This record gives sequence, structure tokens and C-alpha cells, in this order.
Amino acid sequence: MSESQVIANQMRILKNQKTIVANQSTIKANQETIKRNQSAILKNQAALNTIIKNQKQILAAIKK
Repeated sequence: MSESQVIANQMRILKNQKTIVANQSTIKANQETIKRNQSAILKNQAALNTIIKNQKQILAAIKK
């Protein structure tokens, strides 16, 4: 392998390493977004459960 090939390979490796670091940063940001979304989903589920409970109470009151 010639010196120029070695240098070219080293440059490709450096570029790939930079890409990996950037991807890791993106993954971390995505994980934080997922956590926030999961929290919001749980809150929404609790709110829906409350709505369903209220609707059942309203239906029971109407039937009386």
C-alpha cells in the first residue's frame, strides 16, 4: 500500500469518526425527545382515563 493510499485511508477514518460522533449526538438528542414524548403520553393517558371515568359518571346520571 502506497503512502498516498495510507493517507487517504486515514482521512476516510477521520471523516467516519467525525460522522460517528455527530450520530451519537443525534442519538442522544433523540433519546431525550423520546423521554419527553413518553412522559407526555403517560400524562395524556391519565387525562383520557379521567375523561372516560367522567363520561361513565355522566351516563350513569343520565340513566337515573
